Amino acid sequence: MSSMFNATCKANVVGDGTVGATIAWLEKFINVLFPDNGIEYWSDNQYGTGSRYLKRGDLVPGAGCTDGCVHHVACYVRPGNCEGRIIEVALSLRDGQFKSLTWMKTFGKEDECWQIARAIDEALNSIIFWEEVPELVSMSEKVPRQQNWHRQTSLAEEVTILSGTDKVLVSTASGLILDDRCWPGEKFAGSNATAVTKDWVTVLTNTNAKFKLVKDTTDRLTVPDLPGYVISKRGVDVEGFYVLPPGGNELDDRTYLGYFPDADAAIKASRDHQARQLPVAA
Repeated sequence: MSSMFNATCKANVVGDGTVGATIAWLEKFINVLFPDNGIEYWSDNQYGTGSRYLKRGDLVPGAGCTDGCVHHVACYVRPGNCEGRIIEVALSLRDGQFKSLTWMKTFGKEDECWQIARAIDEALNSIIFWEEVPELVSMSEKVPRQQNWHRQTSLAEEVTILSGTDKVLVSTASGLILDDRCWPGEKFAGSNATAVTKDWVTVLTNTNAKFKLVKDTTDRLTVPDLPGYVISKRGVDVEGFYVLPPGGNELDDRTYLGYFPDADAAIKASRDHQARQLPVAA
């Protein structure tokens, strides 16, 4: 089975590390992965009594070898008391205590319920034991919406995911940049770019955005917000890139903006040139 997420950032908590912040993050995480889920509400154990219920203001226990630390995460599905199902999320501590983190009342189908339980289990294990927070939520929050709580985007124009060997650019032709990052010279640049690209495909698909995935090549760059600009190596073995602006003649060296030592410098020069061509508002 494939992972529910791919890209992560280093952190062992979400928000302020409280149960309330964690539940809020989990709800967003599940809404990204399952935008049409049948969950009716998420419980914060407000009415639970006894030490086995974690409350909103409590800090989520972390990993470790002492009694109060998490031994394992438990996520499972059980029948509802009258109708629907309950998805339980709990933490088993090393001293034998079993702490309820949250539970959800859902009218979703059984398969969906177990998929949600699995997704929460993967996310909590990643955060608690590996100190890696999935980026799906932060990515999704960058996508324009008419209202913050809407699960579908209000963005009408097409988004381009430009995926290279060591970079990812997610943008629109009008200049909206949703993500722009690179890992030049880093050991795991390729796997980082692949992970980010996969998760952007998930986010844009599930928010019902129009998008296309463009694979960047090593000898020619495609930058969505620079239509008409040719950023290439011109078929020669060089480290950097040449930039030909719109209307330039590929056979005439005089029409090139010049040679730039790397992709970032070439893209910056192109954007600066593009900005100078725009009419000045009266």
